[in-house]
Amino acid sequence: MTSTTPNVGFAGLGRMGRPMARQLIDAGFPVTVYNRTSSVTDAFAAETGATAVASCRSLGHGCSVVVTMLADGLALHELLEGDDGLVAGLSEGDIVIDMGTSGVEHTNAARRELADIGAHLVEAPVSGSVAAAESRSLLIMAAGEKQPLARALPVLRGVSDQVFEVGGPGAGAAMKLAVNAVLFAINQSIAESLVLAERAGIDRSVAYEVFASSAAAAPIVHYRRPVFEHPESAAVTFPIDLAIKDLDLVLALGTEVRASLPQAETNLAAMHDAAAAGLGAADMGSMAVYLRGLGSVPTQDEDSDR
Repeated sequence: MTSTTPNVGFAGLGRMGRPMARQLIDAGFPVTVYNRTSSVTDAFAAETGATAVASCRSLGHGCSVVVTMLADGLALHELLEGDDGLVAGLSEGDIVIDMGTSGVEHTNAARRELADIGAHLVEAPVSGSVAAAESRSLLIMAAGEKQPLARALPVLRGVSDQVFEVGGPGAGAAMKLAVNAVLFAINQSIAESLVLAERAGIDRSVAYEVFASSAAAAPIVHYRRPVFEHPESAAVTFPIDLAIKDLDLVLALGTEVRASLPQAETNLAAMHDAAAAGLGAADMGSMAVYLRGLGSVPTQDEDSDR
């Protein structure tokens, strides 16, 4: 890194955020971290040598580029707003890189709020697992105005080797929703087909091995295998409630751009049924559990930020 390397802030040290922030540190960026739970911030800083701050305002004050990896658009606005919020600490020309799934509406609102102080928003949502974050193989969908995006790209390449420039403002948020719509469809298909094979007398592990070796073997089939084969013990990595939130955003975008999305509507209805049966906090792989009629499975507590 050169003397012009920016001080990079990172907000949101959840399961995905921690390895992403660590990649930036390993790439040579000076990194300052903030998490809503201060003990998480302090532990990460002690482990990695990052600088810890106790407020969003302090994060903005000390960094010209701030990466956010949060659960949703509401969490992003909570981070930005208020006397002690991120916007209060930012300066004209600073950049916020939103890497969560905030949705088009919330992303546009955040862009306007930053523009009021002369700062910029770059969208860079990701697709991939925690293992992908740890191996620099997350897929990053980057979008925004030309100059802020160009300044953000070196930071994004510090996180992953797969950075796609997908367009101008709004394109990143839209692309992430399109990708997630495909993933939810695959998830539902795996659940239905796995239960179908089981009901036909085929061992669950044997059926899944065939899926993983077939033409249907997308990466999600491989990295989500534990939650389908062993839902009672596998870690929760994407709760059904969170998938419902994302599908609501998908359908809202579909309405806005006049795109018919019957598959997404079907998947959302199925997930609502599973949530009503008590599986909302379970991993979305537990759609198979719902289809088996087992009721519910134990879930594991998640970090507050993602």
